[in-house]
Amino acid sequence: MFAHLHVHSGFSFMYGTFLPEALAAKAKEAGFNAAALTDKNGVYGAVRFCAAAEKLGVHAVIGTQLTIEGRDDLVLLAKSPKGYNNLCRLITLAHEYGPRDQPACPEKFLALHSRDIVCLTGGRDGRFFKLVEGADGTQYRRACGWVWRLQEIFGKENVYVEIQNAGTPYDARIMHIMARVAEKAGAPLAATNDVVCLEPGDLPVHHALVDIQNQVHHRACQARESREYYLKSQEEMAKLIPYSQALENTGIIAHECQAMLPLGKSSPPVFPVPPGMSQDQALAKLCYRSLARRFNPLELDVLQRLEKELGHIRRRDLSGYFLLVKEIHSFAKARRIRGTVRGSAAGSLVLHLLLGGVNPLEHRLLFERFLNNGRLDMPDVDMDFDSLRRDEIFEYLMEKYPNQAAMVATVSTFRARGALRSLGRALGYSYEKIDRLTQFVPHFLRSHDIRKAIERMPELEGSPLLQEDELLWLAEKISGLPHNLSVHLGGMVLTPGEIFNWSPLQTSRKGIPVVQFDKDDVEALGLVKLDILGLRMHSAIQFGVELLEKKGVRLCLDEVPLDDPATFRMLRTTDSVGVFQVESPGQRQLLGRLQPRHFEDIIAEISLFRPGPMSGAMVEPYVLRRNNKEPVTYPHPDLRPILKSTFGVVLFQEQILEIAHDIAGMPYGEGDRMRRSLSKKAPRAVFREMEEAFVKGCLKKGYDNPTAQAFFDLVASFMGYGFCKAHAASFAHITYQSAYLKTHYPLAFYFGILNAEHVGSYPHSVILNEARRMGIPVLQPHVNKSGVQYLEENGGIRIPLIRIKNIGPKYCEKIILEREKGLFLSADDFTKRVSLPAKARFSLEKAGALKGLDGAWNAPPPMFRDPVVTSPGLSPHAAR
Repeated sequence: MFAHLHVHSGFSFMYGTFLPEALAAKAKEAGFNAAALTDKNGVYGAVRFCAAAEKLGVHAVIGTQLTIEGRDDLVLLAKSPKGYNNLCRLITLAHEYGPRDQPACPEKFLALHSRDIVCLTGGRDGRFFKLVEGADGTQYRRACGWVWRLQEIFGKENVYVEIQNAGTPYDARIMHIMARVAEKAGAPLAATNDVVCLEPGDLPVHHALVDIQNQVHHRACQARESREYYLKSQEEMAKLIPYSQALENTGIIAHECQAMLPLGKSSPPVFPVPPGMSQDQALAKLCYRSLARRFNPLELDVLQRLEKELGHIRRRDLSGYFLLVKEIHSFAKARRIRGTVRGSAAGSLVLHLLLGGVNPLEHRLLFERFLNNGRLDMPDVDMDFDSLRRDEIFEYLMEKYPNQAAMVATVSTFRARGALRSLGRALGYSYEKIDRLTQFVPHFLRSHDIRKAIERMPELEGSPLLQEDELLWLAEKISGLPHNLSVHLGGMVLTPGEIFNWSPLQTSRKGIPVVQFDKDDVEALGLVKLDILGLRMHSAIQFGVELLEKKGVRLCLDEVPLDDPATFRMLRTTDSVGVFQVESPGQRQLLGRLQPRHFEDIIAEISLFRPGPMSGAMVEPYVLRRNNKEPVTYPHPDLRPILKSTFGVVLFQEQILEIAHDIAGMPYGEGDRMRRSLSKKAPRAVFREMEEAFVKGCLKKGYDNPTAQAFFDLVASFMGYGFCKAHAASFAHITYQSAYLKTHYPLAFYFGILNAEHVGSYPHSVILNEARRMGIPVLQPHVNKSGVQYLEENGGIRIPLIRIKNIGPKYCEKIILEREKGLFLSADDFTKRVSLPAKARFSLEKAGALKGLDGAWNAPPPMFRDPVVTSPGLSPHAAR
């Protein structure tokens, strides 16, 4: 039985025209028992292909078209897990030694990682083809020599001469020559077709992608390759390649290749523990040690909660994962890198005991929202760290766990607007025409049917774009295809063993190792993804705390009580510019209406100020009931224990889980599955399934059918509006800490906000005006006093030189280095010692940075008295 063994999906970036899932479906439809995916220098689509093929009963062969030095290609197929490991190593070496856009594996490494790999000599880009194409006896002998060399490397039984026929007389002649040379070399044949599309009509899409990549005008290219490179049937292949054994060999090869990815299997990291102790015991020991310190007196419900969580963790074999999270936090704490947990993980008592943060019992946070028996995917512990020092954590992990730790990839795909613009250039359109055609096409549009999507948009009525049939057809075809790989914002994967058992590595532009899979693929492989994110507010707080320490004030915000009256008084006055999550005009307006007096009010404010609740009529009843201006009512008396804390309003996702559990008798895992399904606008069949299970559970609990249906309607109407309370609580803690710092130490607060850069919604000019309003002197930049960052000076804030227009980091550093040799005594002294362009010198003069020096322009016009206002900003209080 024939099997296609040389196939390029869209993950041969800007080359293949289909996604891996479509390949599996087409192979099934065409009657193939097996098919290979051999994208260029990568296995980017392997997880998706294997998952789709498994569902359809198609045997997936994992391979790659590997480029070796000399720009020659080989098609390599993994026979076993060891073969897949070697494949990943060779791909990694290709990316390590070749240029970024042209990976190439040095030939010397092939022999080191050749075990359990089937090698095809490559198609038109293979060295064998190029040598045979030379058409003289010397080249034929060299072609035989190349086959013998490959047999030495991979084993004689694993090397096949790849033959193709694109349907032209020339291709047929070369095919027959290759067959004769292969016979002389003693190598069997394998028939392939170098597939780049699934249907013959899609070849123009392949050509367009190549032209986009090469920045060539599509219409300017007259000579095109044959239109035969699609997924042909076995009968079509037999007509083109009259070597029956070459066709049969592909089926034999596919059967030999049994490298299966461990889809759906959990692969948590293995954390080193002391001899004689298991990971479970090590985690429990840490938790009980912390328990006595954090809970005094210790009550029974706390112990029961801890035992329940440890049981869940133990059954899922996740103790090593939690120990790893603890290790990361300990490293950060030892180096004074601020960090917190965000997301549903904040609802775990175990994590509270290991890392600190909000108390999940005190704020009624549900562990099952984070981890439950019905959720088989790996849990996410999202951690926020000081943005300016987050890279230290990545470096630590990669140094401690070499060949186990790497960043997760992000796959960038074509959206409608980008596809139209890229294709417009490939089709030779002028930039003016491209702008005219796409100016109203939204950036977010992903539809594969772009024409219909555009026809539904009033702003595009009568658009000339609708007349561009070729452009629209091509754009619809490439919409959703990958166009490049980038690095996930903060996702890191840590494998229990060598990372090459799962993925090759390639390096980012910053030299960081990256796996070839995105977060969904990593999850499908059962690997742990650590989300190590950066938060600028942590940077700002750390700057402020360190300033206080220099002044002899020790402030540990993690130990500050959450009921400080002055802090809540400040929040009620809406004087919260710069405070985390509550500084925008809309947020401050909601603060004014809510009048927070307790920490729970901050949690509610963060949860309410989002598009869902704002548009879902949740804010008004909550605020009115919170302020005793409307009676609290409940949809049903039995919901009172669940909704009492939110005044009868369903606000949190955890409340949905509690309703499903307490009212419908559903296990938390089923309730969470219902929440996730309905929040993603599940298909009607799934919606009906969830509805029936919920209503049936209510009936078993003794409710009548109308009441049961009303409960479900309440839950269903809430989907899409709810917020994870654990996440809101973790962010509310940072909100409170930043508010506390602003209330009691405003100088440190503003100092931190300004130095952390890009914190919140407002430019520096607004923050400086706020500092002035609080009575903090703002001092102009000066060549003898300013630094690269804002400095504290006699209770005021000195503006850095870098905030002056035309004075970038280079000139700023130049001035400071020269000043270290001695202060500037006069304007002339400055001019002699620091060579600057005229416009930079003029900016310093206008900003008053030379003020007080002899010969300086000491009376700048009023418009330059605040040199930091490079972009004007109104006071945020004008928006009240």
